[in-house]
Amino acid sequence: MTGARSIHQLVHTLSYGDAISTEVLALQRTLQGLGYDSEIFSIGEHPRLRGRSRPYPEVLQCGEADLILHYSLGSPLNEIYASWKRGRKTLVYHNITPARWFEGINSRVARDIERGLEELPALCRASDDLWADSPFNAEELRELGFRAEVLDLPVDPARWELPRNDDIFSAVRASAKVNILHVGRLAPNKCVEDILKSFHYLHKHIEKDSRLWLVGIDTDTELYSFALSEMAAKLDIGHVLELAGCLSDEGVRAMYEASSAYICMSEHEGFCLPLVEAMHFGLPLLAYGAGAVPDTVGDGGVVVYEKRHREIAEILFELASPTDLRNRCVASGRNRVQAFGFSRFRDRVAQLLEGRPPIQRASAV
Repeated sequence: MTGARSIHQLVHTLSYGDAISTEVLALQRTLQGLGYDSEIFSIGEHPRLRGRSRPYPEVLQCGEADLILHYSLGSPLNEIYASWKRGRKTLVYHNITPARWFEGINSRVARDIERGLEELPALCRASDDLWADSPFNAEELRELGFRAEVLDLPVDPARWELPRNDDIFSAVRASAKVNILHVGRLAPNKCVEDILKSFHYLHKHIEKDSRLWLVGIDTDTELYSFALSEMAAKLDIGHVLELAGCLSDEGVRAMYEASSAYICMSEHEGFCLPLVEAMHFGLPLLAYGAGAVPDTVGDGGVVVYEKRHREIAEILFELASPTDLRNRCVASGRNRVQAFGFSRFRDRVAQLLEGRPPIQRASAV
């Protein structure tokens, strides 16, 4: 590798702990390890990641460089990317949740989604390379008439190198005999209401000494979060529902390691990184088989295709107990997660970059 070639990334927000930002940081480290100069340019960044990215207008001050745009919504980054003439352009497609999920919840988010869907085809045509972070997302682009290479999201060891938060770990373990976990934004497509219904049956009819933990933010979806709290109260499980909000990586690790089983009832996922993280930490999981979930889980957990809450509760309890099903799921999950190892991610990035033409020589933006 020459070391002189630059590949910079554009991402709307460098968030803390979400799937897109996890890949952005892993990709930057990979690119730098391969000998490239690589920086991240964003519109905003989480306080915990302060200094990890530069304000996006500064990319215009760069010389010749290839650009990677992590695409999810309509953004001012799109115009910069589309008009970039100083190098190759790669669009990474992370999926766009359909706007219908946010109708009645947040009209601004719905409009941003619609704008993002409208701009996607033109940006694909403006790109030299298209990558998708799952086969499911690659198929969505294929249906639009574009071919994308798949670069699966990795389990990034750098994110989990810090020890767990033992206070959180001990508190969860002491809170109940059975602790059910979900990690992710409190967003309508996650169908957290179905988690509440299944847990209700588990708590009321199978194991009273149980607790449900929801780890994730409700930014822009506060109305949905409020409705979930109201539902929990009506189901009489509000006293055993913990809305943990945003936790540090040390705290999230503690949740994975302290919980009894993991549940996902989402009906729209482009990848669903928490499922891979659960498998990584040996937490048996049950997930609804929508979107990319079956591809992500593989044979690493229980995938259901009907939301029969009583049966889901019974399976969850079996996964949470010292049973053969639990043992088999933990073992198969640890085996499955090897497909998302960081070394494979690094090798795949090197493969995708191998033989790419040199930076284009053209006039500046």
